[in-house]
This record gives sequence, C-alpha cells and structure tokens, in this order.
Amino acid sequence: MSKIGKNVGKHQKHGTEEKMMYWYYKGVEYFEANKNRVYTILTVFVLIIAVIFIYFRNENQKSETAALELAKVKQIYSADMYQMAINGDSLGMSKGLVYIVNEYGSTESGETAKLMLANSYYNLRDFENANKYYNDYSGKNEMFKAAAFAGLGAVAETKGDWVNAAKYFERASKVSKSISNNDEYIFYAIRCYFNAKDNDNLKKAIKTLKTDFPKSKFVAQLPRYDNGEQS
Repeated sequence: MSKIGKNVGKHQKHGTEEKMMYWYYKGVEYFEANKNRVYTILTVFVLIIAVIFIYFRNENQKSETAALELAKVKQIYSADMYQMAINGDSLGMSKGLVYIVNEYGSTESGETAKLMLANSYYNLRDFENANKYYNDYSGKNEMFKAAAFAGLGAVAETKGDWVNAAKYFERASKVSKSISNNDEYIFYAIRCYFNAKDNDNLKKAIKTLKTDFPKSKFVAQLPRYDNGEQS
C-alpha cells in the first residue's frame, strides 16, 4: 500500500510539472507572437506609474509651499490688516491670500486661505467677494467648514435675507457635534428666524438650543425672542 501511495505522489508531481511547463511555453509563444504589443503595454504601465508619482510629488511640494505662504500672511491677518492680508505687503514678504488661493487653492492650506480671504472681504464690507469665497471653501477641516456656512449666513443677514441666513447658521451648527460654538450658530439662527417672523422654525430652533445646550450662555437671551420682543 505504501508503494501505491508513493507512485500516486510521483504522478501528481509530474502532472504539475508538465502543466507548469505547458503554460511556460504557451507564455513564451504568446510573447514571441505579440512582442510589440507586450512592450507597448509595459511602456504605458510604466508611464502611468511615473505620472502618478510626479503628480503626488508635485502636490506635496505645492502643499508645503502653500503652508509657508499662509504662515507669512497669518500675522498680518491676525493684526486686522485685511487689505494687506488680501494683496500682500509692499515689500513682497507676503504675497497675500489672493495669490495663495489662485496658486494653491486645491491644497488644504489653500482652502484655509479661502476662508481667511472671505473673512477679510467681509470685514472690509465687500460682501460679494466674501460670499464667493465662503461658498468656494471645500476643505476637510470641520470647524472651518462650519465657519464657512456661518459666513454665508452672516452675508445673507447683511442683505436682510433672514430665512436663508438662519438656514446657513443651522447648517453650520450641524457640521459636527464636536465644534464648540454650535450653540452660538443656533442662537444666530434664532435671531434670524425672529426677524423673518418665521415662528414655526423659531420655536424649533429655540427648543434645540434649550435641549442640546441647556448651559449655554445664549439661553439667558432667549426670553426676548420667546416673548416676541423685537431686538
């Protein structure tokens, strides 16, 4: 019985080797018959890999450059020198937020620059450009995303578009539960619904603030809106 088992093992081994040799020669035969096609496919594949590598290397370089340019303008922006933050300084030390957005808008630092640019325009009362860049923000930072919605709400407020302003503030409050000033956004929505005389949505927003943020400092300001007193 043991000899039969050994013989079966040998037959299986030879069968496997024969199959391997068969496919090897079939592969060689195919290669010889389609040599040009195979070389073309390999060349295209190598080129695709090279393009992907170059693309990501360039994106990384752009991200690094954008971060450096943004660091230069942050000090100017923090000092409320908004026009200089937008256009850069006369010495060329900072190229400004418009330059960063135009050159590196696809990077995360470029997206941050969009929000800062929108805020700068808002503070200069250029509400059209502020609205444009708030609307253009598409970064990954949830706090900035909420701030962009709130910015759109603030611009709508300046136009007396109370209902849309309230909706933007509510969207800002719903971006993420981890954002610390969600209660503030809801309060702004309450103020806008009050001015719009939209009592149904006003009551809902007031209930949300009381239920979700009972310890918020804005709860103390609700009676003026609950009692229907004009602000």
